[in-house]
Amino acid sequence: AEDDPVEIVTLRLEANGVVRKAELKAHPEAGPDATGAIVRQREVWMPEAGGFVATPIYARERLRPGNRFAGPAVVEQMDATTLVPTGMTARVDRWLNLILEAA
Repeated sequence: AEDDPVEIVTLRLEANGVVRKAELKAHPEAGPDATGAIVRQREVWMPEAGGFVATPIYARERLRPGNRFAGPAVVEQMDATTLVPTGMTARVDRWLNLILEAA
C-alpha cells in the first residue's frame, strides 16, 4: 500500500571529480636516537628465539625522521602494530614512513 514504509537494503554511488594533488611535507631530521619513543618493554614470543624476549615498545607518533632502532621491537599506533623482527632495522624517513631493512 502507498503508506507502507520502504527499506533500502543496498545503495551504491559512484562519483568522478577532480582533486588537488596531495602535498607531502618533508620533516627535518631529528637524528638516530629513538629512545624517546619507547613507552614500555614487554615479553614478546619470538619463534626464532624459541621463547619470550624482552622487547621495547615504541609509540609511532613519537618517532621522528632519522630515528633508527634494531629489532626485536614493536611499534604501536592507533590503527596498526608493526613487528620489527630480530635481524631487521627500522628507520623513519623525512615523510614519516617507517622503513624496515635487513640489518
